[in-house]
Amino acid sequence: MPFAILMLARSPALQALGKPSPSSTKPVSATSRTTAASPPMVLLGLYTRGYLGDDRVVKQEIQAIDSWAGKQVSLAGMFFDIEDSNPAYNIPVPLELLRKKGYTAFINLASRRSMAEIARGEVDGNFKQLAKAFATWSNKNGDRMAFIAPFPEMNGSWESYREDPANFKLAYQRIQRIFAEQGVSKNAVRWVFAPNGWSKPEHRFENYYPGDANTDIVAFSAYNWGFCSANASAGQWRAWDGPDKIYAPYVQRMKTMAPNKPIFIAQTATSSLSKNGTNPVAKDQWMQESYRYLANAGVRAVLYFNLDKECDWALYRGNGQNSAGYAAIVANPDFVYVAPSDLARMNLAQPR
Repeated sequence: MPFAILMLARSPALQALGKPSPSSTKPVSATSRTTAASPPMVLLGLYTRGYLGDDRVVKQEIQAIDSWAGKQVSLAGMFFDIEDSNPAYNIPVPLELLRKKGYTAFINLASRRSMAEIARGEVDGNFKQLAKAFATWSNKNGDRMAFIAPFPEMNGSWESYREDPANFKLAYQRIQRIFAEQGVSKNAVRWVFAPNGWSKPEHRFENYYPGDANTDIVAFSAYNWGFCSANASAGQWRAWDGPDKIYAPYVQRMKTMAPNKPIFIAQTATSSLSKNGTNPVAKDQWMQESYRYLANAGVRAVLYFNLDKECDWALYRGNGQNSAGYAAIVANPDFVYVAPSDLARMNLAQPR
C-alpha cells in the first residue's frame, strides 16, 4: 500500500462489541486437501486498527468479524518497525495472544532506514533484538510459527527502503541469517516475498525476488482505490478496478517467477467510492468478484486491510456499516480456517 506504516496504534478500539459466539467453521487439518485434485483452499486474514497484544482488540476487531461473517480467519496481519524500542515485549506478547485465540501472525517488517543502510548492517543490532524476541516465543513447547515479510512493497516509491533491488536481496538474506544465528528454527518462520503488484516498469517485482531457496511464500499488495479523493490528491489514477486489473496480471507473473511457491495477497482492500459517489452495493459486489477470482486462480491466502485510512477500506465497522459481500463470499467452502498448530505443519505449496 503506498504509504509508510509502522507498528499499528496500541490504543484500544473505541467501542466494545461484546463477546462473539464461536465460529461455526470446521478447522482444516494439516493433512487435508493436499492432492492436486482437491478443491481450492484459501486462508482468510485481516489487519486491525489496534495493537494485537491487547485482548480487547482481538475480540473487537477479529473475533467480532468472525462471528458476524460466520467464518473464522486464520491470519492476523500486523506491521512491525524493526527500530521498535521493545521487541522483547512487542513480539512475543501479540504472537502468543493470537496463537491462544486461534490465529497465526503475518508480520510485515518495515524500517525507517534506506535499503543500503540496512544491507550494510547498520541495523543489525535491531535485527538481533527482534530475532531474540522471536526465538523466545517460537522455541516454547508446541508448534509456533509466523509468516514474516521483510520490507513489504519495497518496489514502491513511498517506502523509505524503496526501489533498491540489489540491496533488498542482501538485506533480506541478512535478516534470515541473523534469525538463524539467534536460534530461530527454520520451521518457526515462513519467509514471505511481498512486493507491491503495480510498480514503475524498471521496478517490476521480478527484479527483487530473492530466489526460491530463500522464500517460502510469494505475495503482493493490490488495492481498488476507486474514486477515493486521497488517491486523486496524490496525483494517481481514479478508476474502479476489478480483479482482472488489480490481481490477474500479478498472479500470472508470480506463477511464472516462482511456479512452485504458494501465492498470498499480502494486503488488499476496496473503497466504496465510485464515479457517482459512495456505493456500498458496488463494494459488496467487488468483494464477491475479487475473492471468487482469487480462489479460482489458486491463491492460498487473502489478507484484508480493515482500516479506514486514506480511503474507506474497512469491510466491518461494528456499527452496522459492514460489507455483506464479504460475509456472503467467505461462506463458500473454498475459504477455510486452519488452526495455528496445523498451519505450522501444513505444506501450502499445493499444485495450482
